[in-house]
Amino acid sequence: MADLAFLGPEGTFTHRAAIDLARDGERLVALDHADEVIAAIAGGTADGAVIAFENSLDGPVAANLDLLIATDEDVVIVSERVIPVAFDLWRLPGDDAPLTGVISHPVGLAQCQTFIRGQDLATRGASSNAAACRDVAEEARPGWAALAGPDAGEQFGLVATERGIRDDERAATRFLRLGHRSPGPTGRDRSAFVLFPAQDRAGSLVSLLQEFSGRGVNMTAIKSRPTKELLGEYVFFVEVEGHLHDARVRDATLGLLSRSVDVRFLGSYPEDPTRPESRRGQDDDADEQRRLAAMLARTER
Repeated sequence: MADLAFLGPEGTFTHRAAIDLARDGERLVALDHADEVIAAIAGGTADGAVIAFENSLDGPVAANLDLLIATDEDVVIVSERVIPVAFDLWRLPGDDAPLTGVISHPVGLAQCQTFIRGQDLATRGASSNAAACRDVAEEARPGWAALAGPDAGEQFGLVATERGIRDDERAATRFLRLGHRSPGPTGRDRSAFVLFPAQDRAGSLVSLLQEFSGRGVNMTAIKSRPTKELLGEYVFFVEVEGHLHDARVRDATLGLLSRSVDVRFLGSYPEDPTRPESRRGQDDDADEQRRLAAMLARTER
């Protein structure tokens, strides 16, 4: 039986993503730490792994991005799942004390700041939202609750007293499934790379990115991360539209490989079909003209 590792315990948003990304016959294996999840796929003890990668409001999950960058080259992204995120307030049954504090994953706390500040609540981080529910159940501190997903609290005997808590209705988190071989092109794909540009050469990163832009390849993300070896040295995660087998992406990759730069291929993978299409449309040119006119109106000739 094949195993799919994910950051446990059950009841987290990552667990829900793992259920969606699992293949027929796969057994879901909950692990305690993200580095263990990555190590499971890198070391071959699991056939796949699911990690939280990016939140629409809070940006990339930096720790998981760093873990992904540090893996061996045979680990690649094979699919993604985008899940709308809202939190329920999970409390002990019968706890009628005034709410004084909440526990959640740090990303969850960041997504519920309006609720937290509005009630002047103390906060505490947990390794996962389900772990936050477990802590509330085990500690039994009056006035403390967990902010977690709709599947998280019942298994620990908690009750949801408020539902749908979030700062923004557009909040969503992207999860990645990792494996050892990327699937073929579908016509709506993304490809990811890690670039290690020359640190002592002005414009080296720009020249690398021009390999994509010069061929009309749309870059959907570029994120810098420290090398953790020397202060001021960075590597760059780049995500583009298209599959490595697409002519423009393939040619851009050849252009990168022809330069004196280290290039790590992180995989080509289909977009989640629920992800919205690109916002750019036929009316963009007219909109850009209007915006330019508004800027010019605030200047003197």
